[in-house]
Parts: sequence; structure tokens; C-alpha cells
Amino acid sequence: MGRQMYSGRRSLAVATAVVIAGGLTAGCGGDGQESAGGNKASNGAVTLTWGMWASGTEDRNAWQKVADQVTQKYPNIKITLETSPFKDYFTKLGTRLAGGSAPCVVSMQSLRTGGYVSGMRPLDDLIKKNGLDTADFDTSIMAGLASGGKQYALPYDVGSLIITYNKDMFKAAGVPEPKVGWSVADFEAAAKKLTTGGKYGFVGYPSALGMFSMILAKTGNAEPMDESGKLTLTTEQMKTGFQWYADLTAKQGVSPKIPGVDNNFTETQFLNGNAAMSVNGPWSVLELKAKAKFGVGLATIPAGPDGTKSYTAGSGFGISQSCPYPDEAFKAVSTMTSAEVLGQLGSVGRAYPARKSVQNKWYENAFEGSKPVLDAANASAKPFRTTKNWDPVEKLLAQYGIQAFNGQTTAADALDQVQQQSPA
Repeated sequence: MGRQMYSGRRSLAVATAVVIAGGLTAGCGGDGQESAGGNKASNGAVTLTWGMWASGTEDRNAWQKVADQVTQKYPNIKITLETSPFKDYFTKLGTRLAGGSAPCVVSMQSLRTGGYVSGMRPLDDLIKKNGLDTADFDTSIMAGLASGGKQYALPYDVGSLIITYNKDMFKAAGVPEPKVGWSVADFEAAAKKLTTGGKYGFVGYPSALGMFSMILAKTGNAEPMDESGKLTLTTEQMKTGFQWYADLTAKQGVSPKIPGVDNNFTETQFLNGNAAMSVNGPWSVLELKAKAKFGVGLATIPAGPDGTKSYTAGSGFGISQSCPYPDEAFKAVSTMTSAEVLGQLGSVGRAYPARKSVQNKWYENAFEGSKPVLDAANASAKPFRTTKNWDPVEKLLAQYGIQAFNGQTTAADALDQVQQQSPA
């Protein structure tokens, strides 16, 4: 998923969008047609812009390799990769889509698909025209990247939310490493024992995927949206679950106070060795392997009264309405989500592949013991659904959720504010 570390965050993640910072017009020289999303030279060669989020060099290098593989297969198609931090992506994407200045190839997160379809091209006709067999894609993420019965993106990753933990901190504190199926009580006991010497047992943040996965597990049934697509943040079950999660910071003190809105907060705290556990997704493995200065382990979301539960999310690639070269863009997207490419992304831990046939590749370079954890998480996970206007909800959750986490307001009051101020 796009990656947001749960971080969810991150991915998200993830799992985990994309926004390309400022004035992106790709030029390729020579006489030809130009647009914001790409251009065509007089010899028929097409250059397409592709917007993707990336957290640093490792991420960007992985995506540049994907862009290069499109050209290897279709020498007349060049891809100009433009990256930005995940936190900036969706803030700007809507404006660019509405203004007709979006990249040809648009990266999309399943959580947010419904809010951006007005600027994206449905892919159903191109799927049919090109005879693309979509049966190999995980059905939950295909549904997540669809809206109103139309497919708006092809997925590259899918993943269930899990716990990442610092093996070194567990060992130093004499705390047994978590096993598949461990409970909320086990989690709380470990977090308390690991909170010592200015370090914390866990790091929480009011970011939707990670937070709501933990709340779902704790309560067994509290979800942020009902089947009709309406927010349900003010149910008693949700208020109870949200208060429990906020109190890990506000009352139990096993998670650090949050100084302000910062979508990278859990990532920074975990990688800096300041927190022993965080909620995350398989999309973050590449970054963790590159940056962590300690042993990293994976665990299932702790089980509540109804057992292990989690949400799943993912990301994919679509085509903007303003793209003047949809046929070439679809060839690019098809290549970027092919079994070959997704197998390669999986083998370096960048993405838990959305194609079922190559999901085994992810385990080849993942952390030891990952497979039983992901198998258990996937078996119990359900797709995370969001409202059509989800971005404002995310912002409000951060704004009021941080106050609850820091003990400045109650969970009930925070959720009432989010529910009241969120668009329908």
C-alpha cells in the first residue's frame, strides 16, 4: 500500500497516495505534442509522468526500477517518475486532478479511491480491450480500488495490519516476544514492562488504519463506518475502544505524548528506538530493513474478545482523465502490476503482492518468522472501508484524536467533534 508506517499509517501501512510537488510538466525534447501528463515526440515515442509517494532513496530506487521495466517492455514509452512524501500526496492530488494537470499514471490508495474518481478514468474498457485477466489479483484490493461498480486502478500491493516490534528492546527487558494469537492483555503487559528508562512500550497515533485495527480487535465490533457508507464514530463501542487506545498514552503512559500533527510520528519513534512496538503493514518492510539499527519482528494485532482481527488495505495505479495517452498509460499500468514486477517488489519487501501467484516472493527477503504472522493476519482481516470524503475525516481524527491521546479531552468529545464536522 502505499506506504505509511503505522505508521498505516503507511503504509497501510498498509498500508499504504501521491502528490507530485509543484509544476510537473514532462518534456522530452523534439517536435511533438505536450501536456501536463506527458508528451509525444514526432517519432511517436510517448513520455508519461507517473506520480508516486516515496519516503527516501530506497523507496525511489525501487519505483524507478519499475518505471524502467515499462520502457524495457515498450521501448516507445518512457516514464518520468516524480515522487513526494506520503503526507503531501493527497493534499494536492485532488487539486491537480480537478485542474487537469495530474500525471498520466496516478497512484491510488484503497482507502481514498472514492474521493478521487471524478478525475480518474475508469479502466474497465481498457481491461476488456486489452484482454487483461484480473483473476490473479486479490479480490479485496480490487474492490478497494473500485467505486460505483467501476475499476479505477489495478493493485500492486495488499496487506493486513500487523505489529512491528524491536527485538532488542524485548530481550533487554526480559519480555517474551509475541506469538501469533497473543491477546490484548499480553500486549498491555508487555507494553508496561517495556516502558522504562525514558523509552516506551508502544507508540500510538490517531491514524485511521492502525488505530481502527487495534480498536476493532479490542472491542470485537467497533467500526468507523456502517454498511451504507456512513460514519459511525459515536457508537458506545467505538467510544469505548477509542478511549482505551487513547489511554495507552493519556493514562497508562506506555506510549509517548504527541507534540502535534505528524503523520511520521510512529515511524520516527519506532526507528529511533524510542518505542518498542508500533502498528504497521507489510509494505514497510523494505524501509525497516534499510533503516532499523535493531532486530525487527512481526506479530499479529493482539486478539480481543472475538480473537485476532485486522483490517487490510493496499494501493495501485490508475490513469487520470486528463491523460492524452490512455492506451500507452494502460500498457504502463499493466506492466507495473504484472506478475513479474510484483514478484520483484515482493522479493525486496517493498510490497506484499496483490497478485496471489507471487505472494510467496515477499517471504524470500522478509523478516524471519513473517509467514505465519501474515498468514494469520490475512486469514482474519477484512477490507477497510471509508466514506467518499475521507481525507477531511483523517485530518479531523488527527486534530481531535491528539487531544484525547494527550489527555486534553475525552474520546467521546473528540469523536463527537469528528462526526459533527465530517462531510457527509
